[in-house]
Amino acid sequence: MEVKVKPVELIELFYDLIFVYAISKLTSIISEPVGGIIPPHNLFIYIITSFVILQAWLYFTNYVNRYGTWEWQDYLLVCVNMIAVIYMANTISPNWTSMSLTFNLSMLIMLLTVILLYIIQARRENSLQGAAGNSISILSVVCTIYIIAISAIMFNLPSEYIILIDVVAVLGGAFLPFFIRGHFDKSVISFPHLVERFELLTIITFGEAIVGLTHFFDVGNFTIVPILVFFIVLTMFGSYVVQIHNLMEHHRVERSLRLMFSHYFIVISINLVTVAFELIHSGDVNHLFVAVLMIISLIIFYVSIMANKEYYKQSIKLTKKDIIKMIVVTVVGIAIILIFISNLYAFLVGSLIITFGNFEILLMKQKRCLSERTKIRDF
Repeated sequence: MEVKVKPVELIELFYDLIFVYAISKLTSIISEPVGGIIPPHNLFIYIITSFVILQAWLYFTNYVNRYGTWEWQDYLLVCVNMIAVIYMANTISPNWTSMSLTFNLSMLIMLLTVILLYIIQARRENSLQGAAGNSISILSVVCTIYIIAISAIMFNLPSEYIILIDVVAVLGGAFLPFFIRGHFDKSVISFPHLVERFELLTIITFGEAIVGLTHFFDVGNFTIVPILVFFIVLTMFGSYVVQIHNLMEHHRVERSLRLMFSHYFIVISINLVTVAFELIHSGDVNHLFVAVLMIISLIIFYVSIMANKEYYKQSIKLTKKDIIKMIVVTVVGIAIILIFISNLYAFLVGSLIITFGNFEILLMKQKRCLSERTKIRDF
């Protein structure tokens, strides 16, 4: 089957920036510690809200990937979509009650713009049996859930019920594609385009992380701390680039569900690492909480990027030896963090051992593959 190649348009980069702005605003939910920790309720709202926003991004991205031709209706509806995102982002706060109406209403508007585009495509195909019709069915169910959430807000139901409804919407968006299948033709998907969109979203998220950590760089009080912080994020970024950009085969026909779901956790874990650093900088922090938050975030990040090993180039395999090495450096880093739980430098060095160690393992795998290819070509 021929691989569908589709360029990423500049308007798509603009769209990604709007969503990264919304994602970065989410840190306001969990950036204020209470008694040195993030309240579990706030952390739960942060995770659910992150999934909702990333799903909204993915819904429109999937349409553009499959059918987007950037005619007038595409431009018009993407503008409506972005305006809704900005309104939603500006209402994000730790107080769920104050933000829930605008948040759910914005999500409904964003989903309706995507449904309209799929309806236009289904009319072009003169059928609801293909991928467009399948997406209309799924998004209609999710929209109904958000309408229920908005109705519940209007009737002043407790916020816990609204959060639960939004959880159902997230789960519906994630799992309905496995139950509402239709006659899905994988050829409509451009895997190279989708990978590039995910890469761009993740790179911008890393950029936002660096911006969020600039307060460590105090010109009036030079220490090694900001340099260690920078290299932790840099080696995470290097691991992502080697794994997703260099080792994966992008030129393929694939539905890419693994790629989609893994990037939810990749983006969220990057933001949680940033939050861990911000908590340290604030000074009002429970050391055990921050240590556990950093450890879990890094584990989620590396498990998520490694989940994409199924997309490796034909000559590349993740061996048991590679896995053992990755586990060993991770365990060593975790041990240093936990043994010297109250020591900032131990926390940073332990984190850097995890990120640099995994980056080096992936980089060596890339170098070995390049060396083998050179030998084969010379032969």
